[in-house]
Amino acid sequence: MSNRLYSQLIDLIPANQFGFVKGRSTIQAVQVLVDEINFVVYEQKMPLYALFLDVKKAFDSVSRYFIFEELVGTGRFSVGELNLLAEMLDANLLTVRDGISVSESIVQSNGVKQGGSMSPFLFNFALSDINSIFVDFPDVKIILYADDMVLLSSSLDDIRRSLELLIDYFAFRDLELNFDKCKIMKFRNKGRGRLAKSDTLIVKNEPIEFVSEFTYLGVVFQSSGISFSKHIAKKVRAAILATAALKSLPKSSLSTALKIFDLAVAPIASYGIQVIWPYLTLHDLNKLETVKSRFLKKALCLSKFMKSRLAYELADSEFFIEKLASQFSLPESPTFDKFIDNQLFKISEIDPAFYGAPAMVDQSWKNVCYTMRHALTRHACHGFHFLLCKRKIYHTSATKECVCKLCDKETDFYHFLSCDKNDLSLSQAANL
Repeated sequence: MSNRLYSQLIDLIPANQFGFVKGRSTIQAVQVLVDEINFVVYEQKMPLYALFLDVKKAFDSVSRYFIFEELVGTGRFSVGELNLLAEMLDANLLTVRDGISVSESIVQSNGVKQGGSMSPFLFNFALSDINSIFVDFPDVKIILYADDMVLLSSSLDDIRRSLELLIDYFAFRDLELNFDKCKIMKFRNKGRGRLAKSDTLIVKNEPIEFVSEFTYLGVVFQSSGISFSKHIAKKVRAAILATAALKSLPKSSLSTALKIFDLAVAPIASYGIQVIWPYLTLHDLNKLETVKSRFLKKALCLSKFMKSRLAYELADSEFFIEKLASQFSLPESPTFDKFIDNQLFKISEIDPAFYGAPAMVDQSWKNVCYTMRHALTRHACHGFHFLLCKRKIYHTSATKECVCKLCDKETDFYHFLSCDKNDLSLSQAANL
């Protein structure tokens, strides 16, 4: 029945409804919003108001009676199919169990059934004619992802008047707005300037708050509309927290660890990248890259303060930004080229002796549960030079001033293994 319903009604679902429709996604909805911001704010040089609506308990409240009447009105279903749909949309009884007792039965006559395969599509169908509201407001656009909706217009008055009609439209379907959670943004050129005194929105005696940022379908928008630094910062934090939760990562083989990164961490950090890519700054790309460098350092048993270039060389792994550009077929840009050039320059600065370290010569430490991994990777990165050098000040490379406090000989960065006075093993040094 679910497939039958979809095939019979899909042509009625408007093109601006991106939720629970095959071939449509949150990313496409976000792309439409970004395109509209670009067109109105940066081509037409006008501010764009975006009203983000929150429908109170939308799926639990929508009128079943209204849905059934509309299904009948399409004339696309047989009597037998309508009888089946009527039975599915009929009132049902709910009970609540808390493990000790069972509540009295509660009659549920509104809302699409939770978890039902047809429920999201039936909700979309209930709103299938929503665009008719805006016939008299050609400058107002609406983007929908099921019950996530945003009204767009350069005219705040048009937003206000169309919203009043939309509230009545919702009421006819037993839906209502949660005004406390509805927010409005004013997108303007580079986010400059303050809100005007006239930038207020009160509908049905309910004030709607103006905000400087809003998370729409998982993407953080700022008042410029084309700066996504806060989105990147939020996703980077979430991805690093996901990495921190992987307690057994240092014991995994490196190949397994990289697969875990691709499956469990990268999707968190890269969400929305297809849309926001053209607007990312060099700072944004550098920040996003820290997701993989922090992950590699944990997998390699290195300090988060260790130079990232060394972690990439030890793991023989490509840059995160480079992988994303390839994976999503993202276009090259001066910012991307600058990022890659900077990373390659940093790698060119690595001491050639690094490539002769045991960890670079013998890769067996990359295997699962390799107990000496931490000792070998740390030796490759800093040679335990700080344990032997007489110099007290912090330094990251050996100079002629570096003298071994054990043998009094001039020492290079990897003197630890060649010093005949050193009795410590790599494992002992790593555990100090």
